[in-house]
Amino acid sequence: MNTEYRKPLPGTDLKYYDTRQAIEDIQPGAYAKLPYTSKILAEQLVRRCDAETLTDSLKQLIERKRDLDFPWYPARVVCHDILGQTALVDLAGLRDAIAEKGGDPAKVNPVVPTQLIVDHSLAVEAAGCDPDAFEKNRAIEERRNEDRFHFINWTRTAFRNVDVIPAGNGIMHQINLEKMSPVIQNRPDEDGHPIAFPDTCVGTDSHTPHIDALGVIAIGVGGLEAETVMLGQPSMMRLPDIVGVKLTGKRQPGITATDIVLAITEFLRKERVVGAYLEFFGEGASSLTIGDRATISNMTPEYGATAGMFYIDEQTIDYLKLTGREPEQVDLVEKYAKETGLWATEMTEAQYERVLEFDLSTVVRNVAGPSNPHRRVATSELEERGIAVNLEAALEEERKGLMPDGAVIIAAITSCTNTSNPRNVVAAGLVAKKANELGLVRKPWVKSSFAPGSKVARLYLEEAGLLPEMEKLGFGIVAYACTTCNGMSGALDPKIQQEIIDRDLYSTAVLSGNRNFDGRIHPYAKQAFLASPPLVVAYAIAGTVRFDIEQDALGYDKDGKPVTLKDLWPSDEEIDRIVGEFVKPEQFKEVYIPMFNLDAVEQAKSPLYDWRPMSTYIRRPPYWEGALAAERTMTGMRPLAVL
Repeated sequence: MNTEYRKPLPGTDLKYYDTRQAIEDIQPGAYAKLPYTSKILAEQLVRRCDAETLTDSLKQLIERKRDLDFPWYPARVVCHDILGQTALVDLAGLRDAIAEKGGDPAKVNPVVPTQLIVDHSLAVEAAGCDPDAFEKNRAIEERRNEDRFHFINWTRTAFRNVDVIPAGNGIMHQINLEKMSPVIQNRPDEDGHPIAFPDTCVGTDSHTPHIDALGVIAIGVGGLEAETVMLGQPSMMRLPDIVGVKLTGKRQPGITATDIVLAITEFLRKERVVGAYLEFFGEGASSLTIGDRATISNMTPEYGATAGMFYIDEQTIDYLKLTGREPEQVDLVEKYAKETGLWATEMTEAQYERVLEFDLSTVVRNVAGPSNPHRRVATSELEERGIAVNLEAALEEERKGLMPDGAVIIAAITSCTNTSNPRNVVAAGLVAKKANELGLVRKPWVKSSFAPGSKVARLYLEEAGLLPEMEKLGFGIVAYACTTCNGMSGALDPKIQQEIIDRDLYSTAVLSGNRNFDGRIHPYAKQAFLASPPLVVAYAIAGTVRFDIEQDALGYDKDGKPVTLKDLWPSDEEIDRIVGEFVKPEQFKEVYIPMFNLDAVEQAKSPLYDWRPMSTYIRRPPYWEGALAAERTMTGMRPLAVL
């Protein structure tokens, strides 16, 4: 690290890098005009960049140039089990090679703190109507992945600088949002000085921008780039296209964050923001909770961008308190952001090369589909768009004991996009409660499931009395993992599958996820629709997408009165009351403190992994063996072209 511009951070015992002064020394008045992203990138340059190239690198940010690569040093690496395990297998193989040369294999560790969350391995074989679904699905996951999990469990204590969250604990992005990101780091430098600096990370999943909602630059990268960062090397970059997105207005009553993000995704795809870093700001942005912001940031890859940033503000502080972060850490975030111009009110002079404007008050209730997440359809236009058609024919088939045209064979509340947002989850619980009170039931051909990204969801739903209501309607918890949205929806009932085949039935899925490409959700769900969690519950009752979900009767109460969606839909006040009363910091501490405690974990017996000869999945890498490890002997080479 550099020492120039290192100063005491007022009100703390820490030091920080005065990026404002470094920028002002090059061009007075420039710092206040920088976008949020540029301020973060500038800070890490001032802290880490070679002194001889620092000025030229900072000028790229100040002058909006893109003709010079500069280094980016992410503070963390976050991995799911598939690609994360691959990187750690490489390091385990390197340890073997070091040991064979007489070195100390225990010295081979990631340089940058690395967090691996096992969340991409579970399939929903047992549906949410099965009271033992969670235990059954976990048992199947362990059996299918025993070989992989044996290695991953060894890495928990074999490597330093690695946190491993085993299977059954949640989705990497939601854990990152609720626990792992400090927003502002507090780490000692090489000389032992404790330094405060912005948290940043790369992750081996395209939805890593989920925590951009906290004002943390976090982007999805491939496994090789993540491994490069893990080993302490910079990720070289040029100044990205940074686009400001001004959010105006406020959402209408009854509109969820899912409705908003589906509308924003459609809007941004049309505005061609592919590869850009987006910064959401304005009156509309300030009114959104972190849960709402995370819903928007999570779908960054669906609207084609690289990052979807929000400024740090009071909403950030409230969320950190809600999720049980320590008071000292919350205080550090606020002090640092205000001192360094990262606080929202300090960003009013920021200048963007392009600014887009989106009015939240224009958003209506939406779904997206039937094939792409940016193909938004207002629920009021389902008939006009050719989706809610031929309902009478579908109902006639149902009366004959057959599955209807457009049958919803999968209804899943899943994905970090929505289960990180307590308002969305509570809304689903309230719809289920009202449906149960009125005697409505899920159609028998619908495979329903609820896979929250965090165990905290169970705690607040249980305390609010809503989890039993969801279970009664078939939305019991099947896993804490990335499931249906990732194509891991599991097998259908054989009779249902056979009827689909025999009749060549047009069957669909409805899920609260972020992707619905043809064939992704299930081979026999010909197409899929994205919807908010409460709408997923409604479609499980309807049983077909031929339903006009806004107008048609979902069923009839005990007096024979038709029940429509508006009869089930909770008010914003009801949702907010339950969230305010039942979502508590103690729940997050109850879940996360033991999750990161390694005291009860059996320690690795050796720094070297005991490779399993019969394994077909985890093998010792060949890079340091045979011809691949031999001395390079190529000589007499000549260039084939001269530039």
